[in-house]
Amino acid sequence: MSEDEKKTSATRRPRWRTQLQQLMKLWEAQAALGWGIIIVLGALVGTIYLVQASSVAEIGRRMQISQSQLAALKRDNGIIEQQIAESQSLDNLQERARAQGFVQANPDEIEYLVVPNVPAVAEDVDLQSLRPVEPAPQPVKILTMQEAVWVWLQQQFTGLTRGEANQE
Repeated sequence: MSEDEKKTSATRRPRWRTQLQQLMKLWEAQAALGWGIIIVLGALVGTIYLVQASSVAEIGRRMQISQSQLAALKRDNGIIEQQIAESQSLDNLQERARAQGFVQANPDEIEYLVVPNVPAVAEDVDLQSLRPVEPAPQPVKILTMQEAVWVWLQQQFTGLTRGEANQE
């Protein structure tokens, strides 16, 4: 080999090695960047998980507090209902009436008032058979076909706005 060839081959080798070293550094940088992105994403997912878990735990705790308050209110409500029932008992009412000066009336002390224009109910009349007085029917207004369709549509959609399905 001549000297020129040796110089040329010597200059080629270092360039090839430097290119290989640059490629290795680039590959290492890309690998480090990839691992960095994976670590950041992992931290982000972990943070989101912890925030959600603590939120669920807080809601669960508030729900337990609300349930215990509800149980206490139900217990208090039961006590109050019992007190109302005791205060409305016949024995208790009679005792309170006596304490206020009331006395039980004898049959000869009772006075009846007669209200004029009120029919007397005979004992043999069946109260179930008496029907309430029905109001007089309204006069029928004759509608055109267009008015009748409009009234029908209004009746159909009025029930829908109230949440009625008109199903039978």
